[in-house]
Parts: sequence; structure tokens; C-alpha cells
Amino acid sequence: MKKIFALFVLSFALVLASCGRRGEVSIVYTNDVHSYITKNLSYGNVAALKQDLLAQGKNVALVDAGDFIQGTVFGSMDQGANVVKFMNAAGYDLAVFGNHEFDYGMERALDVIKEAAFPLVACNFVHAKDSKPVVAPYKILKLGKSRVAFVGIMTPETYSKTSPKHFMDKDGKTFLYKIYGCDDSEELYSSVQKAVDQAARKADYVVALGHLGVDESAAPWRSEDVIARTHGIDVFIDGHSHTVMEEKFVKNDKGQEVLLTQTGCYFDAIGLVELNGGQKSSRLIKEYKSSDAQVDALVQDWKAQIDKQMGTKIASCDFPLCAYSPVGNHERLVRKQESNLGDFVSDAFYWHFNFVEGLDCDIALANGGGLRSDIPAGDVTYSAVKTVLPFGNDVCLVELTGRQIFDALEFGARYVGVAENGGFMHAAGLRYKIDATLPSAVQTNSEKFWTGNPGPYRVSDVQVYDKKSAAYVPLDMEKTYAVAGLSFTLREMGDGFAMFEGVKAIKNYAGEDFIIAANYAKAFANGGMDANALPKISSQNSPLASYKNYLLNYESPTGAGRIAIKR
Repeated sequence: MKKIFALFVLSFALVLASCGRRGEVSIVYTNDVHSYITKNLSYGNVAALKQDLLAQGKNVALVDAGDFIQGTVFGSMDQGANVVKFMNAAGYDLAVFGNHEFDYGMERALDVIKEAAFPLVACNFVHAKDSKPVVAPYKILKLGKSRVAFVGIMTPETYSKTSPKHFMDKDGKTFLYKIYGCDDSEELYSSVQKAVDQAARKADYVVALGHLGVDESAAPWRSEDVIARTHGIDVFIDGHSHTVMEEKFVKNDKGQEVLLTQTGCYFDAIGLVELNGGQKSSRLIKEYKSSDAQVDALVQDWKAQIDKQMGTKIASCDFPLCAYSPVGNHERLVRKQESNLGDFVSDAFYWHFNFVEGLDCDIALANGGGLRSDIPAGDVTYSAVKTVLPFGNDVCLVELTGRQIFDALEFGARYVGVAENGGFMHAAGLRYKIDATLPSAVQTNSEKFWTGNPGPYRVSDVQVYDKKSAAYVPLDMEKTYAVAGLSFTLREMGDGFAMFEGVKAIKNYAGEDFIIAANYAKAFANGGMDANALPKISSQNSPLASYKNYLLNYESPTGAGRIAIKR
């Protein structure tokens, strides 16, 4: 009896000691920065916030929930090397892989592990051959008297939202790396639970540092799905879906509430989680006046280098690629009819997914309102392409039905012959007709979002390029197509394209629009170079010229005849 009583006292003492260690902890976090290093917030602000909290006597950790090295020219120019330097200088303690950490290939992703002064964690990322983890499943940080375990969780969507080839051997036949959850969602839940159980034995708090998101299309791999099927997690710091979620409580499989939070994206906010015993809260900081001077200096130096590189010549062109009419009153062609610039940009999106990503894109769409300037004849620079596409929009690939595509073309054509329209759709892998003599029957709500069209339709004879037959075939209203374009239009319903609501993403972020267009210009090198050894833009030099019967005519300001308008 005395022995049992002694064991009881010892156990109770251990519990009290553990409870005593669950002291006050502050966790500063970022997610989905996507190399937007010069927005309203920056790595200098992050560094200053951490330092200020430490000066107040707080126990502080600084972590990132993924997608930090890719997205803008500041990341793509050196494959994220300088971004990692900024994070090192800011004092990051931990990060998890986002899917876009793999966009430059597996070798580059593994190099990031070496370059980072902070560990990367992921409990469901393993070598396919022996199931050994690629990085540690979790990491425990000693923060004051408390031990906080951070369990890393990668999204199984990484295969499809970067490229599966990055995880395979050089022949593309065998997977060398595996992400638990891809084949069976239970593998994801069990790998998380295993890591949480191991970490909980040594830690006072368990924080999931995940890159899963809450998009419906990501089910059953969402952060909420993981929380609902596991236990032992106190806080889930999330990323991936770019959701602004200051503080949400989700019940785990034992009915206990787990704090779920996410900042949104692109440094629009910095997250701050506060833990103190059983209490937990989070808030989003959207303004912070203090900034670390040393980190700022590193960022500004890189920005200056990039600004200089933006003048780099990447191609040449003997003719202008026209957003505006080259004759008359120089009206904006791209908002009312086909132009060679509209063809070029939509072709760039189409080329990227078919030739670079290998994701078999059927169609690409580019709204005229996003094309802001001509590319003049002569040398083409990064700056010239950025002037055309200045907004830094994401390029994505989604699944659309033939009916959604048809409705989108109709919605874009509703003002043809009457007025300009930023939603006018340029297309790659597609051709169609518009009868501008018919009045538009498109219906919208008070916010100018599409609500339907009782008919008649101005758009007709929509045909999709079939790569196998090398012919344009009629659009099938019931068929599902892989369609590339800007997230602004396809995922955010920009310009009122409400027929795209709830679309399923195949890849929700492929890169910044102007980078993809610039890379397309550089790809003309395979067709021919000019006297100065620059890729020469022409219809015959396009990588897409390898597609027999594909409509190309960059030499004409009005394009290749993909959009025929009856006036």
C-alpha cells in the first residue's frame, strides 16, 4: 500500500511539475510569404517583433508554415537563396516545407535544408525505399521553463501542386520520396498522431506547424480534417490556402478544442500565438512600425540587385506585341479583340504547364485587363514584361467543365462592339467566334458578377486544340478540361467570373505571371537566336510550333485568328 501511495505521490508531483512548466509562451509566425519581401510588412518587421517581445521578457519562438522561397522575382532570380538568408538574419527558429519549396526541384529543396540556420520539420515526408524521414518529424524548443514541440506536416497536394517528377528518379518511373496521405488519408492522420504522441512525452505544449490549408478541394487533407482525427495538439499554425484566420477553435477526436490560425499570405499580416497554461489565443498583426535595420539592409541590397537585373535583355522581337492598336487612336485592343500580345501571354501560361510542369494543360485564358502595355519591337527585358504584367498575379491550373468555359467566354464577350472590357478573354489551345451584332443577354447582380444568360449567346463554335489529333475539336459541355490562367480570374472570381466559384485546383500557384511570360520568351532560344545571341521571338521559333496546326501568328498585331468577331 505504501508503495502504491508513493507512486501516486510521485505521479502527482510530476503532473504538478508539468503543469508548472506550461508557462507563458509567444509564437510569432508567418505563412505563404511567397518571396513578397517588400510589401507593407517585411522580414525586418518580423525580426523586430521577436526582439521586442524578448525585451519584454517573453519566451519567444519564430516559425514559418511554408511557401517562402517562391512566388516573385525576388525568389525566382536565385531560387530563394536570399530569402533564406533574410529568414536566418531575422532569427527564425523553425519552418515546414510548403509545396512551392519544391518548385525548383528536389535538389534545390534539399539545399534549402543546408542553407537554413533553422531546422525544417515534416512528419509525413519520407524516403520511399525505407520510409525513413527526410527531416525530423518534430522539434522541441526550450522556451523559458516550457518545452514546446513543433510537429511539421506537409500537404499531400504537394505532388500535384508542384510537380510529381520532382519526387521521382531521373527516368520519371520510380518515386524516391513519399508524402504520407497521398495514397491513403489515414496514413496522414496516423503519421501526425505518431509524431504528436512522441513529442508529447517530452513537451509541455504541442504545436502543429502545417502547410495544409482549409480549402474544400484539399479535403481530406485539410488542417481541420487532421485536427478532427487526432488528439494531443494544442495549436495548429496553418498555411497553404492563403486564408485569413485569426483565431478559430476546432474540436479534436476527443472533443477538445484546438486553436487553428493562419495569416493569409504575402506578408499581409504576422501571426502571434500566446500560450499560458490551458489558455491559448492568437491575433494577426497587420502593421508594425519597428523594423530591424540589419535585416532591412540585406533586403534592400537584394532589391537593388534585382532592379538592376530587371534591365537584363532576355529576348528580341522584330515587331511589337500589342496591347494597343498600332494605328489610329491607339485604342486598347486587348480589351475588345484578339491581339498578338494576348496570344503571347495566354500561350506562355499554356506552354508553362505543358512543357515545364508536364501537367497536360488543355486551355489557357488571359483577361485583357491584366495586360497593361505593349512590348515594343527590339530587345526584350524583364522590365518590359513586368510592365505588361505589373500586378504580380499568381498563375494557376484548375479543372473547368466545358459549360463553365463557354459561359466565361460569353461573359468576357458581352461588351464587344459596345465598349472595352477588362474581362475580355484571350485564349491558348482554343478558338471561338463572337457575334457582336447580337445584343448581350448576360445577366449580372448588383456587383456585376455573372448570374447567367437565358440566351441567345454571342459566343459560338468554340473549339479546343487536341494534341493527339493535332486538330481543333468542338468544346464538350460535359467534359472537364485543365485550364490555366490567373488566380485573380479562375480562383478569386476577379472581373465577376462567378461561374468559376468553387473550382477544383490542379495547381493553385505556379509562379508570378510576368516570370512565366519572361521564361516563355527565353524559351524561343530553341527555335533561333538573333545576331546578339538573344532568343528571337517569332511564330516559327515558339516552342508551341512543335504542335502541328496550332494557331500562331505573333507577327500580326491582331494575332492568329483564334477569335473571329462578326460586327
